Amino acid sequence: MNNQRMRWQQRFANFEKARQKFHYALKAFRKDANNELYRMALIQTFEFTYELGWKTMKDFLRYEGVDKVSLPRDVIKQGFHYQIIEDGQAWMNMLDDRNLMAHAYDERKAERAVEHITQSYVQAIDQVYRYFKEKIAT
Repeated sequence: MNNQRMRWQQRFANFEKARQKFHYALKAFRKDANNELYRMALIQTFEFTYELGWKTMKDFLRYEGVDKVSLPRDVIKQGFHYQIIEDGQAWMNMLDDRNLMAHAYDERKAERAVEHITQSYVQAIDQVYRYFKEKIAT
C-alpha cells in the first residue's frame, strides 16, 4: 500500500472516531439543549470533527494527485470540484464558524454556531463521511 493511501486511510479512521463522538455529543445536546456542558461538548466535538474532515479530504486529494491543496479553503473548493463534497457552502460556513469560535468565545456566536451545527453541518459532515466510507470499502 502506498504511503499516501495509508495516510488518508489513517486520517479517515481518526475522522470516523471523531464523528462518533460528535454524534454522541449531538444526541446528548438534543436531549437537553439547555445544558451548557452539552452545548460546549457539541461545539468542541464539531471543531475537531470538522478539522479531521477537511484534513482527510486534503490527504485523499493528494493521494488522487491533486497537489496544490494545503489551506482549508483550497481543500474545500477542490473537494467540491471533485465531488467529495455535495454542499460546498456548508463547508465554507463551517470554516468561518470554526474560525470565529477558535479565536474568541461569544455567547451569541456560540448559539448561532450550535444552530448551524444541528441544522446543516451534521448532514454535510455525514455526507463526506459516507463518501470516504465507500472509498475505503473499494
